[in-house]
Amino acid sequence: MSIVIDDAHVQHLAEQLASAEGVSVTDVIREGLLSLAGQRGVRPRRTALRERLAMLAREVDALPPRIPADTRSDDEILGYDEHGVW
Repeated sequence: MSIVIDDAHVQHLAEQLASAEGVSVTDVIREGLLSLAGQRGVRPRRTALRERLAMLAREVDALPPRIPADTRSDDEILGYDEHGVW
């Protein structure tokens, strides 16, 4: 199934949001519709677990990489020397 957006302004806005969020236009529209449905008390059908997990994985993949706060090795943090002595 597909949706045609005849309004150029709406299409442009969806593309801007998708670009800013690092997601697809489909994801932007899905999130907007789910948000509006929640505000209006409309309960969308429950998506399959596999689909929900795939959506979550895409969101996690889109996150920027985290730099560890502490770059020391585990042994350095715990205080062990090269011989394993504390």
